[in-house]
Amino acid sequence: MKTKTTSSVFLYFIKRFSVVAVLILAVSAWALLTQRTQYHKIVENHEVDLVKSNISAFNSWLESDIEYTAILAGLVEEQLTGPGDPYAQRENIAELFSIFGSRCKGCVQLRYFSPEGMELVRINIDAGRPVRVAGNYLQDKSERSYIKEAAKLKDEVYISSFDLNMEFGKVVIPYTPVIRIVKKVYAGGMNSGFLVINFSGDILFKIFNEAGVESFGDLFLVNDDGGWIVGPDETYSWKFLFKPKEGLLEQGFPEVWSEIKNKNDGQFAGADGLYTFDSLSSNSFHYVLRQDVVFSEGWKVISRVPNESLVVPRRNIMFILLAFLVIMLGYLFWRQSAVTVASEEIRLALEDSEKIFMDVADAAGEFIWETGPDGSFVFVTGRAEDVLGYSAEELIGRSPFDFVDEEYSWDVRKEFLDAAQFGNSFNGLVFRFVNRDGRKIWLEFNGVPVFDAEGVVTGFRGATSDISAQKKALQDLQDREDMLQSISDSVQDALVLMDEKGLVHFWNPAAEKIFGYRADEMLGESLQCCFHAEDNLLPENLGNTDNYIDGLLSSYGSFTVNVRRKGGDVFPAEVLLSPLRKDDQWWVVGTFRDVTERKEAEDKLRKLATTDSLTGLSNRRFFMESAEDALERTRRYGRDLSLLMMDIDYFKTVNDMYGHDAGDDVLKGLSKTGLKILRNIDVFGRIGGEEFSILLPDTGLDGATLVAERLRAEIETTKMNTRSGSLNITVSIGVATYSEHTKTLEQLLKAADIGLYAAKEAGRNQVKVQLTLEGSSDE
Repeated sequence: MKTKTTSSVFLYFIKRFSVVAVLILAVSAWALLTQRTQYHKIVENHEVDLVKSNISAFNSWLESDIEYTAILAGLVEEQLTGPGDPYAQRENIAELFSIFGSRCKGCVQLRYFSPEGMELVRINIDAGRPVRVAGNYLQDKSERSYIKEAAKLKDEVYISSFDLNMEFGKVVIPYTPVIRIVKKVYAGGMNSGFLVINFSGDILFKIFNEAGVESFGDLFLVNDDGGWIVGPDETYSWKFLFKPKEGLLEQGFPEVWSEIKNKNDGQFAGADGLYTFDSLSSNSFHYVLRQDVVFSEGWKVISRVPNESLVVPRRNIMFILLAFLVIMLGYLFWRQSAVTVASEEIRLALEDSEKIFMDVADAAGEFIWETGPDGSFVFVTGRAEDVLGYSAEELIGRSPFDFVDEEYSWDVRKEFLDAAQFGNSFNGLVFRFVNRDGRKIWLEFNGVPVFDAEGVVTGFRGATSDISAQKKALQDLQDREDMLQSISDSVQDALVLMDEKGLVHFWNPAAEKIFGYRADEMLGESLQCCFHAEDNLLPENLGNTDNYIDGLLSSYGSFTVNVRRKGGDVFPAEVLLSPLRKDDQWWVVGTFRDVTERKEAEDKLRKLATTDSLTGLSNRRFFMESAEDALERTRRYGRDLSLLMMDIDYFKTVNDMYGHDAGDDVLKGLSKTGLKILRNIDVFGRIGGEEFSILLPDTGLDGATLVAERLRAEIETTKMNTRSGSLNITVSIGVATYSEHTKTLEQLLKAADIGLYAAKEAGRNQVKVQLTLEGSSDE
């Protein structure tokens, strides 16, 4: 018999569990494959973005260095075309190099060469300090490749290969990776030599190393020939400079080099991992100033993610969990199969049981009972002793009313009497009873009447269960709801519950305090009264805003928005909206926090980042950003736009005679004077030591000239109070306006700068208008 039962359980188990096991394995295989595909896609996209980011950083670094070189070349040409003998000109160039090099981050050496390649001026930058090299140490560099290649060019900028700094034919120790940027300089239309600036690659390499930490693998940098600049380890880097044949990517990774050498960018799977690469060369270099640039070589940034890094993290743990799940499900299915088979055997064995057990089965409970005509127990079974503490023998002959708590005694009697009188069954009668130990418990009674042959009720049959745990759970739930209500009443953030139509169903005291509306004013109403489109959108975007609140409240997550109080005050609020599904309906739970103080602190930080610390005017970066925005609006809407360049006359004399403290006071006084003249929409910025620039939106040439004259006259007549006494200063101003000749910010600045220098050459304390980028200024 036992063998037959075991066989039946096994067959039942195999029939049910095999389908589930196959389904679990199929779903698991699909999930693992999907996870692997998604993980590979994440790695691929991440590495592409990382490589492009490094190329962009490289591009930006070169762009800024080229800009510095072009600016310095222009200043050198001015010195060469100015008065004085060659010795004086070289002295001036040396001073110019010292000032420029000490302020240019990353500049390590500045040199001026003769057309034949002989060094005429050389300034080394050591820890930010300029050191001029004596004449007897100047070298003939005519045989260097960067001199030869630059000599073939006209006005282009030449970028040398990336290598290590060398002096007298030897690599300087410690290694200093440098790029040399070369530009011809002209005087009177004739080639007057070369400007060569050595820029340290340390900043770029720092960015490169920081980016490498974010990679799933390793980042490499090679030149066009595959020479390792940054290799897998230090033994690879720069090796091509000393052992050309051994220091190439092709030597260690021939298949990789054959794949990428003739391509600008791409991604492919190699034998040892995933490779992603991008290039920077003359063809791919982006330079906003449109200066022609010639590269000696190009570079490639390569990312390699080894195969072991392409494995989904914690995959083995997932396999273990899957095996554990299958085993546990198998165990549970086996137990269920055993129970099912046993239950079926029991059901067959009990088909002929007495009807009493069928009646009792209809009133399932923890213990089964029957009462006689006098209401006393005539039959008790089940766990009566576990519930009441009395055995079945002790309960026979006693009435259920003997154990009822006095508080509920009459209610229990009434229910039983009514059921006996009308012959009704009863279900779910819950009353408190007292067990043998004196402990009060909650019992639920379900029963059916027992009739005699004449239809008279002679007793009841039923089942009783102990629901003390359920009652306690309900009480705990109520206590928890009370606690949550107390928490809601005490939190500082506004808590709001809204239905899918946006109507408010919960409004805590903090919401009353923050918004100014009482709960009885908001329940059942929309939040439209607190959110207005005009508080958050620009005037040109205030079109159809009828559904503004619906669109806002559908933006689940965290965001900041301007909110209006009942009194009309508008304040910034941090909002967190979370969806909630309840009773087949979507709800929205929202928290609102007043972040006025935080916004004010952010505004202060923003002001510190956009203003000049000495004068309080716009700093150079913010001025340039504002100018670009204004220029874009001018192009879009066809408005006027003018720009002034202003420089204090003989400011160096002020510093030399009265000290830099007095010079600072003059700069502050000039700023206050200028702000009194200018409008609120004008942008007044300090872009250099004593050089200022003023952006005049919606102002044509005549208006800009008038403003410039007013500024000049006001500054001339205003005494500047300094710590060394009152001083009078004058300024020279160049005026430029937006036109077909000056369509870009660079062109506007250059035109105004030409006008400024024209004013200085004409005797200073003047205003000069410059309409083009060529020729003399217009009066």
